[in-house]
Amino acid sequence: MGIVMNKSDYKGSFPVFWRGEAKVLPGDFKLTDDLPEGTVVKKGTPIKLDFANMQATLCKAIRVVSGGSTTAPHVEKGSHVAVSDVIGETTVSSIDTSNADYDVVTLAAAESGATAGATLAVGDNEPEAVVEKDITIKKDMGFQTVSAAYDVVILKDVAYPVATEWLTGEMCMKNNHSIKYIRQ
Repeated sequence: MGIVMNKSDYKGSFPVFWRGEAKVLPGDFKLTDDLPEGTVVKKGTPIKLDFANMQATLCKAIRVVSGGSTTAPHVEKGSHVAVSDVIGETTVSSIDTSNADYDVVTLAAAESGATAGATLAVGDNEPEAVVEKDITIKKDMGFQTVSAAYDVVILKDVAYPVATEWLTGEMCMKNNHSIKYIRQ
């Protein structure tokens, strides 16, 4: 009679918010983005707020992974980029999501900054807050809302990509210095 040790692997990930702590604005904001059914908007995704209408718009960015080219970069999954979005000075012509590890974003012209390791802003929205918890888009709901965190420390390597032009220095969100991005 012996003890048998069996190894088990469990899926998991690091938390996006340091210590899980975030201060959240009262009320929820209606998402203005038209995202496909089943899309997951992850905690920590940057958003621009419209307080007058209680609306939020995703501030999109892509993180380029190895492979691809400056006209068809390979990007991390979950970027929410769409056809006709603008990256740098060019528009997105098509998106191939068939690969399990990355998406291929085809651009109308070469974007010199679209090299491995780069994080590029999509469009011209600059964030003021971040999504407080994961949501899954469901079309059978009247409209999707997100709760907005305005004071939080985010683990940069775990969170949705943040473009350098959205930051002041290395760690503070330009339009909200209470949101910090750190490496741990």
